[in-house]
Amino acid sequence: MEELKKLYKNATGRDVASIEDVAAAGSNRKYFRLKGTDGSTLIGAVGTSSDENHAFCYLARHFAEKGLPVPKVVAESADGLRYLQSDLGRQSLFDALKSGREAGGHYNAHECELLRRTIAALPSLQILGAQGLDFSQCYPQEALDETNVLFDLNYFKYCFLKATGIDFHELKLEESFRQMARDIVSIPGRAFMYRDFQARNVMLDAQGNPSFIDFQGGRRGPVQYDVASFLWQASARYPKALREELIRVYLDSLRQYQEIDELQFRQGLQLCILFRLLQVLGAYGFRGYFERKKHFLDSIPPAIQSLRELLAEGGCPYPYLNEVLTTLANSPLPAPPLGEGHSPAEKETGVRGNEALPQRGSGEGAVGSGEGLDWSRAGGTLRVRVFSFSYKKGIPEDTSGNGGGYVFDCRSTHNPGRYEPYKKLTGLDEPVVRFLEDDGEILTFLESVYSLADAHVRRYLQRGFTDLMFCFGCTGGQHRSVYSAQHLAEHLNRKFGIEVHICHREQGIEQVLPARRAMIFAAGLGTRLKPLTDTMPKALVPVAGKPLLQHQLEKLKAAGFTDVVINVHHFADMIEDWCQQHPMPMRILFSDERKELLETGGGIKHAEPLLRDAQDGFLIHNVDILSNADLCAFSEAARGKAAMLLVSERTTQRYLLFDDTMRLVGWTNIQTGEVRSPYPNLDPQRCHKYAFAGIHYMSPRLFAYFPDFPERFSIIDFYLKVCDREAIYGHLQPGLRLLDVGKLDSLAEAEAFAAEVE
Repeated sequence: MEELKKLYKNATGRDVASIEDVAAAGSNRKYFRLKGTDGSTLIGAVGTSSDENHAFCYLARHFAEKGLPVPKVVAESADGLRYLQSDLGRQSLFDALKSGREAGGHYNAHECELLRRTIAALPSLQILGAQGLDFSQCYPQEALDETNVLFDLNYFKYCFLKATGIDFHELKLEESFRQMARDIVSIPGRAFMYRDFQARNVMLDAQGNPSFIDFQGGRRGPVQYDVASFLWQASARYPKALREELIRVYLDSLRQYQEIDELQFRQGLQLCILFRLLQVLGAYGFRGYFERKKHFLDSIPPAIQSLRELLAEGGCPYPYLNEVLTTLANSPLPAPPLGEGHSPAEKETGVRGNEALPQRGSGEGAVGSGEGLDWSRAGGTLRVRVFSFSYKKGIPEDTSGNGGGYVFDCRSTHNPGRYEPYKKLTGLDEPVVRFLEDDGEILTFLESVYSLADAHVRRYLQRGFTDLMFCFGCTGGQHRSVYSAQHLAEHLNRKFGIEVHICHREQGIEQVLPARRAMIFAAGLGTRLKPLTDTMPKALVPVAGKPLLQHQLEKLKAAGFTDVVINVHHFADMIEDWCQQHPMPMRILFSDERKELLETGGGIKHAEPLLRDAQDGFLIHNVDILSNADLCAFSEAARGKAAMLLVSERTTQRYLLFDDTMRLVGWTNIQTGEVRSPYPNLDPQRCHKYAFAGIHYMSPRLFAYFPDFPERFSIIDFYLKVCDREAIYGHLQPGLRLLDVGKLDSLAEAEAFAAEVE
């Protein structure tokens, strides 16, 4: 906020008198209304991507030069993450149409006039705005292409169509999608496609004249897409007659800039309407059926009604897709899960989840539309602060602004400070620890504290809270309080993997127990999952209603991991965008391998700056492995070791070789007889043979060996070359079940498997 104030001061020469939040309606940026000492106002924007902000500022300046109704960019910060724009007022078109929406689509004369003015102004932005526009400045790409279209169509298939249980032929449907993508990209008359043209992104002045905002996702594309996006919003429920009138108004305005083949225009519009409806149904399916957001569940019936109307008019020119959609339109929809869209946590607590529109998509629709964001944090990360103190000197001050937390009185337990041998020691010293634990009172006391603290931390993690404080007081703040604070801190860090700050106030001792960290390998090309991975990364391939990446993040979160590094290469933007749209109470960091795919070992080496401060080591998990692995127990078993590999007894051709202590000694291919080991006389027949499960744990001390390796290398090769110098162990979990979701024919099995193990 201080940086925004400085930007305002530098741009205007005045100080900021007041700041208020401005609702972002789904945008990933934060907006603020800054009021100067002279009473004038500007809108300040704080974004997570300098490239995205640059696109907006470039487009806004270009459009302003054309005399188009857009905000004026007043100033940009040097890092590109902040900018100031003129204030277009407080009323959006969406706000002005509220009564018509609430009346089920019965818009009064004034509302209809506002709609006419808005859609009449659209062609100027699309046609005049495209003149002299450098489309290479658009973010993240300069034109709509087949990849964008196919991504959203596949999202519809996996996140909506499959949820209905309707049977369909995968290959026939895929061919329909491919033809549709080719046709949409081939629509003639391409200009500037706003892409997010909806009522929320239109501001009205006092006379009802429209201005446009949030066009930073625009690119070259068919003008019909914006018309479809605006007039076929499910929540708006525009009557057919009103839609037709508004199309006429649009065409009359468009004719000022170019000649129109109306038949050709309407054919293109029909395709864009179909695409838009499937796009939004995919979003509603994911956010409604799987994330259980009531807003999206409520939007499904009107979207299906629009689909029925389109099909009745012959709006789907692809025979097999038309057959599937007709079945869909005439079938009962799945019942909202868990009672009207409430998640289990929502039903338990009465607290609703986030019901905002998808961030940075095409308004109501494009969840996962393939647009990457430069961001490093998703959701809140819980930090716990634990203090020991003396009651004589007062309770520690809460500096978080959250009102503190718990204060526990340790004075009911036996005090070692009464005895001469312990008077100069603290609760961290072994003699005092032994005294307290042999006495036992402090252990009984902490049992109740642990139970209460565990429940509280668990709920704070579920609700995305970021700060919690525990204080332990005794007479001098030296023995019992120090012991209790230290043990609770270590307990919470070990059990939940969260960052814990310890302050033994009277002893002048502070310590940070770092958060539990993990890395997910998500950079692979996913060639065995083609053609799905022609349009999306393997990490976002849906299994049992959610992407593989979500399965892994949820499993890591449940095991107490709060810091996760994800390496990205293939469709990297899509992965980053998905994480932005689906924040979790975890800190997400990206290791960017866009320039070159670095393999597993090279990927860890490249991510070293994000991993080396994980003092107790970090977990590594392949994104395409589903399992019932106990990651908490596995991580505990791996503590203190150079590395530990989760292994199984499954049948394969390639096995890791272990000695009787489960220390790694080599590798063999039983089909070819090849053996690899740093031990020249190793006899594979005398070794234990296990298959690697794609999950392992590594200590940062192994980074010392990485300079001897190239940029691209296999982590298994690395382990085999250093296992004679570092003790690397295998871990066999009883009853381990796992599935490698690496091939198309494994997806059906994965659906059932995920339901069983999660």
